[in-house]
Amino acid sequence: MLSIGVKETKSQINDIFNKYDFGNNVEVKEEKINDRFFLIFYFEGKEEEFYNIISLFISEIIFEYYLKEIILKDVFMKYKNFNRDEKVEIVQLAYKNLYNENEFVKEKELIFKEVYDYISINDLMIVDGFVSFRLKSRDKIINEIIKRSIDEFSAVKEYREFINILQYFIDIQEPKIDLINVVIDDEYKLYDKENNLIDNDFFSDIISELSDDGINEDDILISSIITIAPQRLIIHVNEENKDKEIVDILQSVFIDKVEFCKGCNLCNIKVPLNKEK
Repeated sequence: MLSIGVKETKSQINDIFNKYDFGNNVEVKEEKINDRFFLIFYFEGKEEEFYNIISLFISEIIFEYYLKEIILKDVFMKYKNFNRDEKVEIVQLAYKNLYNENEFVKEKELIFKEVYDYISINDLMIVDGFVSFRLKSRDKIINEIIKRSIDEFSAVKEYREFINILQYFIDIQEPKIDLINVVIDDEYKLYDKENNLIDNDFFSDIISELSDDGINEDDILISSIITIAPQRLIIHVNEENKDKEIVDILQSVFIDKVEFCKGCNLCNIKVPLNKEK
């Protein structure tokens, strides 16, 4: 026999309970004692198989109703340098990381092992007490998840600030030309509205105005387009390159000025390059 007591309601636990098949050799009874809901398992057969599935079940309860609550409290209480909205976003990222099956695998396995080891020698587990006083790996996974989530949030925040700066430069400039075609392939090329290649001397001038530190091809392309300040921007990109970060940046910065080529020889589709009508 194994009894599991939780502070959550029957309906909350049943949402998780119903995901699991405990087998025909397991009988489950329910009991309410004071403010706790108990599941009492009577089982026959292989103990290892039973303890495995029960440990998965308990681990999911811990993730859903205990670790999430601790993450929320820790982010809001310990990280004073973020405002409320930023904390909410960090918590959301933390929950996403917690539930990602491919992330923090070793830490989750440690929790599973601690649960398994405990129930294999005890016939009663009060889950909230176990999490508070027995679960040694609790702080490790929580701290790692919060740290990862803050790093992800900071990267997103920096990206947004970067986009805002670029949008500012676009907004304060009067358009210098009507249209440029941006071809994104193994290398980047710009064409004017008559489909004439904008030559490398132009890019050389741009490069000479930038610091050598941290320059990459994306930076040069973005700086070039901002300097040109087109009224419209047509992006030519094939399926292989459509997920490049530069495509997302151009969309984010130029917003309603951006169009995507629906087919041309440079996109490996046999129709002419887009031209100004």
